[in-house]
Amino acid sequence: MDYYCSTKFTDLQVSVQSRLLYNCCKAYPERVDLHWLEKNPGRLFHTNTMIADRELMLEDKSCASCHHGCYKYEEQGLPSKRSQEQNRQFIPDTDAPLKNLQISLSTDCNMTCMYCGPEWSSSWQKDIKKNGAHELIGFKLDNDNFSDLWAKIKQKSRSTDSRFFDLFLKEIKLADGLESISILGGEPLLNNQLEAVIDVSGDKKISITTGLGVSHSRLSKLLKKIKNKRINFSVSGETTGKFFELIRYGTKWEDFKERVKMIEDNGHKISFISTISNLSVMGFSDFHDLYSNKHKISISCLTERAWMMPHVLDPRSKNDFINSTQAKHNLPLFNTILQMIKPNALDKDRINMRNYIDQFASRRSVDLSFIPKHFLDWCGNNPN
Repeated sequence: MDYYCSTKFTDLQVSVQSRLLYNCCKAYPERVDLHWLEKNPGRLFHTNTMIADRELMLEDKSCASCHHGCYKYEEQGLPSKRSQEQNRQFIPDTDAPLKNLQISLSTDCNMTCMYCGPEWSSSWQKDIKKNGAHELIGFKLDNDNFSDLWAKIKQKSRSTDSRFFDLFLKEIKLADGLESISILGGEPLLNNQLEAVIDVSGDKKISITTGLGVSHSRLSKLLKKIKNKRINFSVSGETTGKFFELIRYGTKWEDFKERVKMIEDNGHKISFISTISNLSVMGFSDFHDLYSNKHKISISCLTERAWMMPHVLDPRSKNDFINSTQAKHNLPLFNTILQMIKPNALDKDRINMRNYIDQFASRRSVDLSFIPKHFLDWCGNNPN
């Protein structure tokens, strides 16, 4: 197995709220030592852990931080972030300059997307606190166990640390070679420090990844403030109608479309990030038809929730997708999805999907009658 990944040499994701570094976004994080950073300005992208991981990769050896995010899926013959987006450029320098920076300001978010969780959404944290953990076979989605590292951080220290934030803004200025900055969430449009990051970014490419889970008025105010900036809105979305409202719970489909139009009318560039899961497979073609003529759509395979991966789909639903999209099979996006749905699902994942969707919907009083019965029956105890 080839363990090298150039992303480990060029990318960094920073969670400001928790002071965690993810190199890359799927890697197990390390927490920033503020004393070390103050004594080593400009080294946030070159911690001792990062250097050691890169040295292992150059020796074609596995590094532990990448196992849970990529290697373990590849060992099962499943897609991983690395296998989908690997840049084959070979970088031999462990001190190579940072090129692409992703910033998660906080977990503040008013949505509970089905494949998200408490590590990225404050609404998820509130839901679990109110209703308890999601209990599945071999898995428990709980506020206390979503990350061994995060769980050690006391709640009072999770608010954005002004000391670290000030140091972090200086790191951005010191990052020679930095080409692009992506601002993530939670929902970054809810964060009052978004403008400070945009201001310090200068002429670098800026992308805001958003589920558009904000009011029309708040979005309108932001668009007026940044009208002279060159910003790409990287919008999360992959399906339409009731499927959209279930997967991205907390936003109405019609409101989402209106907010997309507001950004278009203000002249900012939009691209869509579509996370392909078993449920979004059923509506992705409609989403593609609506937006692909005007905006770029990129896809990624959901991996964080095994029971929602694209291949956890009944045979009839797979055939329906194949037949209904036949005219689009020559398009790379649809060709990739066809490969995603090929593997056979494990019984555990099939049953977990039914348990999860029932728990998720019951907490929110969602009527699931729009989901094909043959899929729900297959997910239960009757796979035929």
